[in-house]
Amino acid sequence: MFSRLSTRWKQWRRQWLDYPLRQGKMWAGRYRIEQFIGMGSYGQAYRCIDMQTGAVVLMKRAKPSKHAIGREMLKRESEMMRQLTHPQIPRWLGNVKHRRESSLIMAFMDGYNLEEWIMERAQTYTQADALRIVGQLISPLKHLHEAGYVHRDVRIPNVLASGERIGLIDFGLACRIGEEAPDDRMKAAEEREGEPSGFADSWGAVKQQMREPYPMSDLYGLGHLFLFLMYAGYVSVEGQEERSWEEELELEPAVKDFIRGLLEKRWQTAVECERELGAVLDAMQIS
Repeated sequence: MFSRLSTRWKQWRRQWLDYPLRQGKMWAGRYRIEQFIGMGSYGQAYRCIDMQTGAVVLMKRAKPSKHAIGREMLKRESEMMRQLTHPQIPRWLGNVKHRRESSLIMAFMDGYNLEEWIMERAQTYTQADALRIVGQLISPLKHLHEAGYVHRDVRIPNVLASGERIGLIDFGLACRIGEEAPDDRMKAAEEREGEPSGFADSWGAVKQQMREPYPMSDLYGLGHLFLFLMYAGYVSVEGQEERSWEEELELEPAVKDFIRGLLEKRWQTAVECERELGAVLDAMQIS
């Protein structure tokens, strides 16, 4: 009985600590909060107005319930994003101190993430659509890898679409290539968050592959992202036994081989992956 009450109290306290900041609130005397965008494992995102410049910006605040872990993760993310300059990656603008908290300020990228398109708008994708999205994501991943980092979280919630433009967001789990895994406190905190969305298979089946600090892990994520996009429009036959994606999805042989290559980590760099995808698109006459 006491154990259940204690658990409920801790859950309630975390929810209270992480309750979103209200619309209209001023942060650090400069940023007016316009909209709460969402919450991840370690941070909260807000669309704000910079009252000094009038610009729309994105403010990422560490989740208060994560305490020192959240602040450390936000600091790591900020230091990395400061080194990135790519049109498909949010531009770093600065860090802002507010009382005992700090926040990361980025240029605001308009659009909807692919999870919203699929889950809320019932968006479906053709084979060509999904390949184009994968192709557009290779460019920011190349830039990230060349800067010495790996994203480690290439999933539909972290891909932003605005018309034909595709952006890669949320670098909270990114790390240096070859860097040792975050300490046990961070890993334990991630475990408590449960299974994230955006995978064709269960999280347990892909987690180790996804979190390895090497470029191949991001390419592996692209493979799962492609499958998730294709499954958005898949209709199963009632009573039919579950089959592999290769049997369930109607894909061109060259596309199947390319996706298999991503999932098998056949290519070590985004440059190699881009070259292979280019050959597939040329063969299918997809621009």
